[in-house]
Amino acid sequence: MVVRLAFCGASGTGKTTLARWVEKQFGIPFNPVGSRSVANALGFDNPYDVDLPTKDHPKGRRAEFQRKLVADKRAWEDAHESFVVDRTTLDNLAYTMLHDVYAVDQELLESIVEGLARYTHVVFCPLDIFCHIGDDPHRVGGGKYEGNRTYHELYDLVLRALIDQHRPVTVPMTRLLSGDLEGRKAWVKRFINGQESMVE
Repeated sequence: MVVRLAFCGASGTGKTTLARWVEKQFGIPFNPVGSRSVANALGFDNPYDVDLPTKDHPKGRRAEFQRKLVADKRAWEDAHESFVVDRTTLDNLAYTMLHDVYAVDQELLESIVEGLARYTHVVFCPLDIFCHIGDDPHRVGGGKYEGNRTYHELYDLVLRALIDQHRPVTVPMTRLLSGDLEGRKAWVKRFINGQESMVE
């Protein structure tokens, strides 16, 4: 069975924990391309630093960073028949809109929507299931927005609006319900197997 499962939602809602579990449970490769790896490739220690002005880039490098992130993410996903990822291309768009809406043009938007259409399953993790813990092994800590609840609420709002506008009708998309980690794992397994009803 081909599975291209994508989790989406604000930081701290359990996306990476569940994506890594799916990787082990189903033997599906986890997409390692993310904001931190791409920022590192551009010479930054932290993805939030791409907004900082420099002598050569007085407006920062957000636009360059975003294009590389989407391009690298999609290239990796296009090379794999099945995969699991802890952020959709719409997540990447939501972050860009929060930081520099002018970095988004029609070409980038089309690439993001095309990337979204490739997923076979999308699970939205709402902020009301916020479960971030400080020792999460999959979180590289320290971003200035990491503990800012208002920032994550704004992100959640933007992402929901983007989903409403750009959601492909051919891609099953549902909302993860609250519950303990084991309950969430069981729910995701049923969703992948087509045994869980959709939740809007």
